[in-house]
Amino acid sequence: MSSTMTDARQTDDNLIPAGVRERIRTYHEAGADWLERLPEFVARCVSAWDLVLLPAFEPGGDASWVAPVRRGQGDLAVLKITVPTAVRDDPATPLGIWAGRGAVRLYAHDASIGASLLEYCVPGTDAADLPRDAADDVAVEVLEQLWRADLPSDASVEPLTSICALRIRALERRADQYAGDTENVGGQVDVGPFREAARLFASLPGSTDRQVLLHGDFHRRNVISSARGWLAIDPVGRRGDPAFDVAAFLQHDANHPDLRARADGLSDRLGLDGERTRHWLFAFVTQAASWHLSIGDHATYATFSQGAFTLM
Repeated sequence: MSSTMTDARQTDDNLIPAGVRERIRTYHEAGADWLERLPEFVARCVSAWDLVLLPAFEPGGDASWVAPVRRGQGDLAVLKITVPTAVRDDPATPLGIWAGRGAVRLYAHDASIGASLLEYCVPGTDAADLPRDAADDVAVEVLEQLWRADLPSDASVEPLTSICALRIRALERRADQYAGDTENVGGQVDVGPFREAARLFASLPGSTDRQVLLHGDFHRRNVISSARGWLAIDPVGRRGDPAFDVAAFLQHDANHPDLRARADGLSDRLGLDGERTRHWLFAFVTQAASWHLSIGDHATYATFSQGAFTLM
């Protein structure tokens, strides 16, 4: 191997944190190929947008490479390049509509490689670090701003059904897989909740008369602090039932006994129907339970299944 090739390989290794490299290889079927091309994508953005690259964030994400950069005028920004997935990731459309209201500002976007140049947020802590009551206050503050935006009259924002369809397929596949299975969690798996969650993902999007511009992936780590206040990051961008975003925010708290009360409380504060929010949340939590079962994490499967049971 020539010294030039060795130097290039070392540069690539320094560019991509080991944890990011490992997670992307593990979680994404095409992750290894994408990682091979990532240095090319980064170089393209640096050249096109006149950037000075700084060391990538660690521990980083599960579906993207993210690094701070300096723009030509010297101010900091964030460069994010996302792994292609089955869910079409279109951050540019919602971020452009929000224009910094409740969300980070978008400076540039290259859809062909999934790259975005974004506002740098300081201190950048996320809502997952907050006590639950404080996190819920932040959710209300941010969601009210996001949902206030006018939906475009054209079809540039996809319906919520496009996300739900993937969740339905995953739940139905696992229901079929574990029906009659007596080898897991000490006995037969009850797949009834899996099928009910799939039914809810199919029926809920079309049974509401309220349509807003949704974040689409509004979990607590996608809400961060900045000098301008709390802001949403990493939107998927869909139009549909606002209760979907509330359920997404609460989905990882299935192990807390106050889950039902929090869903009802957030619904009241945001002018939503509490039962609809709980149905969405049941679907979210049950899908998470099914995933934990599929990877052999029986303890978390049991915890999430119990959390889902309290919602219905």
